[in-house]
Amino acid sequence: MYSILLVDDEQYIRQSIIELVQWEKKGFFILGEASNGEEALEIMSKNVPDILITDIRMPVMNGIELTKRIREKHPSVKIVFLSGHDDFDYAVSGIKLNIIEYLLKPISIKDLEKMLDQVREILIEEKREANDLKRIETNYLENFQGIKMSFLVSLITDNYKEVPEEEIQKLVETYRLNLTGNRNVLLNVNIDKSTLNKSQLENHNLEMMKFSLANVTRKISSKYLGGEVFNFTSNIVVMLSDTKENIDLYKDIIVREISETIKKLFHFSVGIGVSEEYNSLSDARLSFQSSISALNYGMLMKRNKEVYISDIETSGLEKMVFDESNETKLISLIKIASKEELLEFIDELFQGLEKDNETHLQIFLMELYVSVLKAYKSVIPIYDTTMLQRIQMISDIHYYQEIEEIRDWFKEFCLTVVDSIHLQRKKKTDSLAKKSYDYLVNNYNDPALSLKLVSKKMAISPSYFSSLFKKENGISFTNALIKIRMEKAKEHLLTTDCKIIEVALASGYTDQHYFSYCFKKYFGESPNKIRESFKEKELLV
Repeated sequence: MYSILLVDDEQYIRQSIIELVQWEKKGFFILGEASNGEEALEIMSKNVPDILITDIRMPVMNGIELTKRIREKHPSVKIVFLSGHDDFDYAVSGIKLNIIEYLLKPISIKDLEKMLDQVREILIEEKREANDLKRIETNYLENFQGIKMSFLVSLITDNYKEVPEEEIQKLVETYRLNLTGNRNVLLNVNIDKSTLNKSQLENHNLEMMKFSLANVTRKISSKYLGGEVFNFTSNIVVMLSDTKENIDLYKDIIVREISETIKKLFHFSVGIGVSEEYNSLSDARLSFQSSISALNYGMLMKRNKEVYISDIETSGLEKMVFDESNETKLISLIKIASKEELLEFIDELFQGLEKDNETHLQIFLMELYVSVLKAYKSVIPIYDTTMLQRIQMISDIHYYQEIEEIRDWFKEFCLTVVDSIHLQRKKKTDSLAKKSYDYLVNNYNDPALSLKLVSKKMAISPSYFSSLFKKENGISFTNALIKIRMEKAKEHLLTTDCKIIEVALASGYTDQHYFSYCFKKYFGESPNKIRESFKEKELLV
């Protein structure tokens, strides 16, 4: 059974619709009824219907305004408009608000029931699609290769350092990947375009060749070791996964055979960058980067063949202390001013660090130091005097004798930056809160004024703006706007002879009835009553 909320300012129309339609037979029940948009919103604050049937022209809050408010909070609600022949302009607004049906007044019960059948089918189909496991499974299998490829690419491009190894292994099983070995190595195969002839350089031939190249490479590698082969950008990536003994035994054979076979079959050369060996698949990204470095070394040395990164650089996968994930975490902790977590993380970073290797220690400290400055600069573009002095004090690190002293110096430096960022952010939020409040004071008469519009003017997200506004101004955005409009409206009433509709328009309200409703709710008396009382007091003075 699907629920319906019926909104119309004419009670006899609501009553007729409720009594004449066989709701249960059609698969519906009436959740509630309301005479205007304001009442409807009150009902929806407790119970959200599947369908809203609403009149367009109503006092207090019309159907268009009601729909706008519902679309912001409950976009899944299906909305049907009841409208007269002269509501064309409103109907155009409805199209933009994704109204699913219009029913003209006077309403035909036959048309209403036909509409209910159509909407019920839409709701049933939505539910069926969401719960149709067979269809989901079919779609999954149809797209399996694409999903599998997406995961392989993410392994070499995304950071999996924070993902538990067992979670990665579950994904490997899900995608049926042949990456179950306890030792891995990555090969990056790149076509040497200087060895291609003119016909091979044509784009369509090149794409076909890369596909064929991947197949040949897959066939060679699978003869010796487990692994996966796939195209990524203009390269072929080979992820070999097996025992350490097998990797050591067959890795070089595979590299040579790929190089020689491609030259023999395709009549061009390839460069092959060979990464360091690694144990965990979470290191695949670093391994991929090292294979690219190996390819780059090959091009620089005019040796576009097989290049092993271990021949050029010392091993860094296992020894890397401060990688990109650590840098990201350090910067985040500084920017969100989480002092306790920050100090704990710094302790982790310094664990196992030795002062004996002076060069390694200096590089490590400089990396930490630069990361902190990045965090500072992202919030405060210009260094103040205190920070400039701190920057100059980096040389002081070398005077400390113990790792603990260096760690404590770095902690103090980080805390200074955290305090500076906090102070700057406080100044900025104070300024934003004041600017936004001033904007309301200067633009309260704009009927289109909304939290979303003002947050856009302030260049921050609506949710953050809403919490910031209330925190700094001590009142919510909505209540602040009502307060400003009501105070200004009262001022107009008591100091001018403007009609109520004119006061309403000058205060940002397009509907006189809705304005009077809001005014009485705020002051406890109607606009006319307050004006009369004020004039009576003036006569007595």
